[in-house]
Amino acid sequence: MTDAHTHEFEPGTWPFKDSQFADALSTLPVLEDEAPILLVSHDADDGMWQVLCGTTNEPDDGRLTCLGCLFELDPTLAEIADLPRGWEAYREAVGAPWSREPSPTDEDAPDDAADEA
Repeated sequence: MTDAHTHEFEPGTWPFKDSQFADALSTLPVLEDEAPILLVSHDADDGMWQVLCGTTNEPDDGRLTCLGCLFELDPTLAEIADLPRGWEAYREAVGAPWSREPSPTDEDAPDDAADEA
């Protein structure tokens, strides 16, 4: 993103409560290879959006962008613009219905140390 970064949404078409310039995390496959957006989470702690393809978890593939750029790439994100903090939405393919559920928390994750004991 640059200082001259802009979006041109028609009045009344921005579906999110957050600013179109709100920071969002995505991946190189989404931003550069047109991979479909299949997983979106709205972080409970800071409200950041993670807009992902589900093809990579490599830190080097992560990119900071803005919510407006991601909405330009996939306007169907409007369908989950009301996703509460601490929730995630996922789908099988673009055009498929979104499923929603609370995001797993660290407390819900398996304890690796207990597995090794």
